[in-house]
Amino acid sequence: MAENNEVTPPAPAFRLRWDVFLSFRGEDTCHGFTDCLYKALLAEGVRVNASRDNVGTSKGDDIAPSLIDAIHDSAAAIAVISPSYASSRWCLEELATICECRRLLIPVFFNVDPSHVRRQKGPFEEDFRSLERKFGVENVVRWRNAMEKAGGISGWVKELELIQLLVRRILAELSNTPMGVASYAVGLNYRVEELLRLLDVKSNGIRVLGLHGIGGVGKTTLAKAVYNKLISHFEHRSFISNVREMSMQQNGLVSLQNKLLHDLLGRASQVDDANAEKISIEKMLHEKRVLIVLDDVDNGSSLVAKREWLYEGSRIIITTRDRDVLIAHHVNEMYEVRALGSSDSLDLFCYHALRTKKASETFLSLSKQIVSLTGGLPLALEVFGSFLFDKRRVEEWEDALQKLRQIRPHHLQDVLRISFDGLDEEEKCIFLDIACLFVNLEMGRDEVIDVVKGCGFRALAVNVLVARSLVKFQEKSVWMHDQIRDMGRQIVRHESLADPGMRSRLWDLSEILMVLKDRMGTRCNQGIILDFEKNHKEVIPKSLSLDIFQVTPNITSVITYLMGLWREYSYSGAKKEGEVILQTEPFQKMVCLRLLQLSNVRLEGNFKCIPPELKWLQWRKCPLKNLPSDFCPQQLAVLDLSDSKIENVWGLRWWSWCKNKVAENLMVMNLHGCCKLTAVPDLSSHRALEKLILERCTSLTAIHKSLGDATTLRHLNLRGCSNLVDFPHDVSGLKHLETLILSGCSKLKELPQNMDCLSFLRKLLVDNTAIERLPESLFRLSKLEVLSLDECQSLKWLPPCIGQLDSLRDLSLNGLALEELPDSIGCLVNLETLSLMRCKSLTVIPGSVGNLRMLARFWLNGRSVMELPASIGSLSYLKYFSVGNCSSLTKLPVSIGRLASLVELHLDGTSIIDLPDEVDGLKSLERLEMRNCKSLRSLPDSIGHLVTLTRLIIVNASIVELPESIGMLKNLTMLTLDNCAKLCRLPSSIGYLNFLHHLYMEETSVTELPESFGMLSRLMILKMGKNPYREVSEDAETTEIANKPIVLPSSFSNLSVLEEFDARAWKISGKIPDDFEKLSCLETLKLDHNDFHSLPCSLRGLSILKKLSLPHCENLLVLPPLPSSLLELNAESCTALETLSDLSNLENLNDLNLANCVKLKGIPGLECLKSLRRLYMGGCSSSVVKGKLDKLALKNMYNLSVPGSEIPDWFTPEVICYSKPKNRVIKAVIVCAVVSINHQIPDDLRDRLTYVAGIEIRILRENDLKPIYTTVPRLLGVPKNDEDHFYLCRYPDFRPLVLCLQEGDKIQVARRNPPVVEGVQLKKCGIHLVFEHDDNYDGDEKWLHESQQSVSQKLATFVGSEEDTRIRDNNSENDGETEGRKQSKRLFSSNHRNYFVLLFIALPSAFLLLSRLVFMFFT
Repeated sequence: MAENNEVTPPAPAFRLRWDVFLSFRGEDTCHGFTDCLYKALLAEGVRVNASRDNVGTSKGDDIAPSLIDAIHDSAAAIAVISPSYASSRWCLEELATICECRRLLIPVFFNVDPSHVRRQKGPFEEDFRSLERKFGVENVVRWRNAMEKAGGISGWVKELELIQLLVRRILAELSNTPMGVASYAVGLNYRVEELLRLLDVKSNGIRVLGLHGIGGVGKTTLAKAVYNKLISHFEHRSFISNVREMSMQQNGLVSLQNKLLHDLLGRASQVDDANAEKISIEKMLHEKRVLIVLDDVDNGSSLVAKREWLYEGSRIIITTRDRDVLIAHHVNEMYEVRALGSSDSLDLFCYHALRTKKASETFLSLSKQIVSLTGGLPLALEVFGSFLFDKRRVEEWEDALQKLRQIRPHHLQDVLRISFDGLDEEEKCIFLDIACLFVNLEMGRDEVIDVVKGCGFRALAVNVLVARSLVKFQEKSVWMHDQIRDMGRQIVRHESLADPGMRSRLWDLSEILMVLKDRMGTRCNQGIILDFEKNHKEVIPKSLSLDIFQVTPNITSVITYLMGLWREYSYSGAKKEGEVILQTEPFQKMVCLRLLQLSNVRLEGNFKCIPPELKWLQWRKCPLKNLPSDFCPQQLAVLDLSDSKIENVWGLRWWSWCKNKVAENLMVMNLHGCCKLTAVPDLSSHRALEKLILERCTSLTAIHKSLGDATTLRHLNLRGCSNLVDFPHDVSGLKHLETLILSGCSKLKELPQNMDCLSFLRKLLVDNTAIERLPESLFRLSKLEVLSLDECQSLKWLPPCIGQLDSLRDLSLNGLALEELPDSIGCLVNLETLSLMRCKSLTVIPGSVGNLRMLARFWLNGRSVMELPASIGSLSYLKYFSVGNCSSLTKLPVSIGRLASLVELHLDGTSIIDLPDEVDGLKSLERLEMRNCKSLRSLPDSIGHLVTLTRLIIVNASIVELPESIGMLKNLTMLTLDNCAKLCRLPSSIGYLNFLHHLYMEETSVTELPESFGMLSRLMILKMGKNPYREVSEDAETTEIANKPIVLPSSFSNLSVLEEFDARAWKISGKIPDDFEKLSCLETLKLDHNDFHSLPCSLRGLSILKKLSLPHCENLLVLPPLPSSLLELNAESCTALETLSDLSNLENLNDLNLANCVKLKGIPGLECLKSLRRLYMGGCSSSVVKGKLDKLALKNMYNLSVPGSEIPDWFTPEVICYSKPKNRVIKAVIVCAVVSINHQIPDDLRDRLTYVAGIEIRILRENDLKPIYTTVPRLLGVPKNDEDHFYLCRYPDFRPLVLCLQEGDKIQVARRNPPVVEGVQLKKCGIHLVFEHDDNYDGDEKWLHESQQSVSQKLATFVGSEEDTRIRDNNSENDGETEGRKQSKRLFSSNHRNYFVLLFIALPSAFLLLSRLVFMFFT
């Protein structure tokens, strides 16, 4: 039918109706393979349209339009291509339509060769000739193209045992299609671009951007999108979500600070003191350029980072609903996040309601009306759209629209409430449980489902909440948008506004304590969360017994009260751990309580008061040794006692009736981290137990034999039970066990012999155990999918019957002492991952691995294998292959070229000499890594055919040149050639690498860049520096190359997006071209050790240049005007440099290094550099900085070096004792030293270092034999002459040197022993402690006496004076005593006066007061 070629895709009326469209030729496959596949897909809940059976087509429809509609209404398609497939024009029409509408296509080649499908040969040749005769060649071309495309896709060659793998592939692919709650953002790109312009990360300065807007408008989504765009620009970054909620918790600020430090430092921080955290954060932010996002801030006290702490170039993004928060905290830019426009709103709504971008005519009008009522809020559109997702009738949409019209205009909570009202009663109950109780706990999806099932609800109800976009699960937690959470909590609050005891769920700590204290609990209460974290301050009395005594004064309450008083003195350990003591009696009236969570709580009293209807009890950090004998909640389904002090769950007395009643319904028992647990209870009465978690129960040595009879158990976790020796020998009762985890049971030597009874076992982890052999019965586990034996170093061999594990998908054998693999491993036809890393005794890989046709990941790192079998080329689905550090491997098999699906190939540390020409067959290869392949000499020309390659990494290889074909790698984004010392040239074709972003070629022998280099228009990073001290051979050719002047190619200035250029020691000579300013994106320029004599005047045009490095450019005469963006300027040892341009415009300059610029006469504009933190002028004329540094400059200066032979006389020489003055905190420690270098003593290391080595600052503490802290001062600029030089280092209060100080500590400056380098002489050194108010006067102090001047003013006077005036007559001061010593004496005498007052006044007063109290107590 020619008209079929003109069929246009219909606009889908609803969401995608089908998951899979199944195309097949009925007469070939209908009653065999396809029928089995169809049933298997249905069994997994996949919605299938099977065309030949007319499944899913409406009765009476013409078949062609119906099937084409079904294709467009499906997320994916499976084409079972059989020998007679092409004889049916309908099959071919289906296939063509699938290809045209770009649906995911998975071909199955049923008794046909994929190459025949691709070329229409073999059984298809005659069928296509017949079709061309009947319909014409031009009409059949479309079908030929579809067959060619299908034949070129990696599919399956039909085998019945592959049906489950095909089903699994479909399920995996469907999870990536927009069918559930997949994120879908509209109207985001232009907002992100606008915010990126405001933040302008290329510019200097500190920028704080505030995003404000109403809840649910998309502030967090926008902030995350911007953050993702910026992370590549910042090494240190942090995104902190839910700041408002975290700050409201007890010790919330500390938690926020810990999170920030963890993100920025890359390690955990558990400091309990907010002030200490503040200092740590301030230190970090002072020194590093950071990106921080604080999401949902509601007040200034939540801001864990302040603008004045930030380092130059840092960016902070704050999101808030309150615009005033931004105004109050010096935000640079404010951006209001507004609601979506009508078009974007319609797109977002249609996506969630219909799973299409555009609504059909049937629903377009209704969609527009709904969108207009939701106010353009993304959250409302997503939730309400998801609410309508399964509503297929117009009447249902009209009913929802009527409800929407009845709410207040643009009132988000009311919109969300409609979705809640659409849930059934069970789903509502689960939603409120999550919103009020679980959302703040670290509960993953499995944990939530355990509780849901324990309460007798359907687990599928959770899926409904996810589909409605009301709940989302992250890796280890359940997440709700705060607006949805607040809506749920508001529903519960409205159950009783005045009386929390009448509400179904309680989560607010103060309300819970009030209910317990006043005994306000009722049968309405269903759930309570009482989470006292470890570091919480005690917000209630240690016992509620006093309140109970006041309410009901009787003899029982009197005794209880007196016992409480005694406990306050007895339970000192409880106080240390922040433990809270509660009585059980207030729970007695809560007869319907289902859910109870306690943390760091000690329950006391009659445990019969615990409601018998309790279904879930999480009692983390329970202080009891065992549960009391009167603990008897008979309906308990989930018991979580993780991280508790439990020694025996039910105690030593078998209080049988009550215990059995509790055990009867228990489904989950979690004893994770109960380090004192010595025994697992008898499980014979646990008739419903499905999950038992004993992870990290390190005192556990044996498992009760009754475990082997737990017929209902599905999950058993014993990970990290390092002392476990005995595991039940008989496990015949574990018939439904699916997961068994024994990882880290390092003393466990054997597994049960009757493992074959575990017929449902899917996952077995036995890594890091002492097992010596695997039981034969294990290999009859027909459903086992994951087997891990990592680091079982006593396991020497695998039995041949391992090949019987038909369902095995993941086999991990890392670190085993295996000497060979059995050939039967090739029988694991379903294996997808095989890991053999660090199996050092394994030298041969059996050829049978080529039979692992489903293998996708193969890791062989760190093995002694010498050769790979040729059969490896048969692994047609292999995607990731690594033979890293297989040092004996010298070549790759030719067959590797057949790995058409390979994405990553890692050859690091091998001894391969070259790559086979057949590598051009790796059509999917994206990443090729060859680090430390020292024998690698060349790359084949065929490498240019790897058109999908994006990263080529070659480090420390022996290659001499790259093939010209390298320029054919059009998609290459990163090329690394570091330490390829024999590489002498780059191919001219390198300029054709159009997408190259990063080029690393440090320490090569390349001396010239080809003229085509300027064609690399996308190059951002170019690092090609060399070691200036590297020794080279002295042959004639090398000498000629070394002496040849190097000039950058004329096209170099075309690299307009270059951000970093490192050409150290390239011996670039002459003059740098004037068009250098075209490199307008340059931020870092390193030209150390080059021979040019001038820089272009256009350098000032590099408006975002931040770092300019020119050390040892010994022919450089003049520095031209520099860009104002500069942060660091290093021109050390530019010995010919005579003139600097005016630096006064460098207002952001932090570091200036001009050491050993011996001809430099002055630094114009030095006095204007108010941001200067480090100035190195060693080896220069002493007059260069004279009078240029005022007190403000010295106050901000962290490091300074100038010629000089004296230290200020008010510094304490060598050692100072720290004693804190009363009510004054230390603000800084200043260390100065006079150092000289004796160049008569040769030392190559000393001359190559950029700093003076061998001097240390130590903190000495009494009774400690070694220094408690040691640091090396930053003495940059090694002087090239023998003169004395003065170095100054200021350590502010956020530095560790200051943070470590305690009363009585001594600070010492000394040479390291033994010395690091020779010839360094420490002639003088001194230390001064700066306390509060010592250095904070901003007025003019020049005319004040030195004793009244601030520290910085005295330093300015010292540095600015003539050298001869710095020499002080030691006898000019009274008794030769320095001001520093006087200060120490004053502190000493002051301390003696304090001791006198304490001894003779305070102590007698305290004694009299204590005597009075004792007298009153007894009278």
